[in-house]
Amino acid sequence: MATFFFKKAPTQKTFIQFVFSGYVIILSLFTLVLTACSDQNQSEAAQFFLKGNLALEQKEYANAIRYYNEALEKKKDFADVHSNRGIAYLRIGEWDKALEDFNQALEIDKDFAEAYFNRAGVLIDKNEFSMAAADLEQIRKVYQDSSNYYLKWGDLKSQQGFYEQALSEYDRALALQAGNVQARVNRGVVYFAKKNFKEAQDDFESALKLNPQQDLAYNNLALIFARNNQPEKALQFINRALDFDVVNPIYLNNKGYVLLLQNQLEEAKKLIDQSLAKSPKNSYAHRNSGLYFLRKGQKAEALEALQKAYNLDPSTDQIHAWLGEALLLNNQKEKACKMWRQGQSLGDEVSYTKYNQHCK
Repeated sequence: MATFFFKKAPTQKTFIQFVFSGYVIILSLFTLVLTACSDQNQSEAAQFFLKGNLALEQKEYANAIRYYNEALEKKKDFADVHSNRGIAYLRIGEWDKALEDFNQALEIDKDFAEAYFNRAGVLIDKNEFSMAAADLEQIRKVYQDSSNYYLKWGDLKSQQGFYEQALSEYDRALALQAGNVQARVNRGVVYFAKKNFKEAQDDFESALKLNPQQDLAYNNLALIFARNNQPEKALQFINRALDFDVVNPIYLNNKGYVLLLQNQLEEAKKLIDQSLAKSPKNSYAHRNSGLYFLRKGQKAEALEALQKAYNLDPSTDQIHAWLGEALLLNNQKEKACKMWRQGQSLGDEVSYTKYNQHCK
């Protein structure tokens, strides 16, 4: 599940990254303060809280945080403000600050169900799975009829790699609310990881029918069309994703790969470099950079980029196949064959082919 953005690499035939839908925030943004605000500070805190909520709804996150800060200046033990400020921090990628706010909200109110829910989301993104599960269990009775609750369980199980369990949770979410767009998108990601490509495409297309503003679904459909050797359609879909988020490093990298498929090498490299500038530890962008150098015949640069991708994440899709090729081109056949054997063991068809071609 991120950032999330949430990276997935389920395919063996493309170099595009999946994006896994992120947070479902179920906290009401217009909860009124129920205590009588006879004290002036309390009254002012409530007003700043409501202004912050309005800014949050309008996606003015910096203003929302400013108003919430003002509210907390007037009333420090205001759990709702901490929780909503945490949501605003999530929206600008300040995960640690968001987690701190959810923790503070729960210190003030140990029964604050929404704060448990949102904290669980942060903990999933930080791979703190047991703690996330504990938070979700804490609120099971409260949210047992909530579609978004099972969506979050699905996200947890998917991040852990328990795909069958994740599908069951997403199915339950959709049984409760057929129009839960994020559940469809996230279930589509799991279907793709299981190589159930038709089901994945159906979920992404259904999500877009429900809400055509889903940039994640456009990105993920681009992946499917690229895998099916339809780069023109892939380019249309990745461009739609970029219409929503023109600086997203995953989308930039994915478009770079699609352009590589179309042999537009220099334009592709430009986008891949932009992605790396924004996300320098993106193993997929380093891998795509390596593929660019392979196609340019720059074998030393290809080896450096692909080795970096492997070092960052050895589970990066098809990295064994292309790192093996770079090793072979740099006169390291023994290492190349070893790399391809590793890829074979992981079910990488390209590694299998290359090993049979060069190592038998």
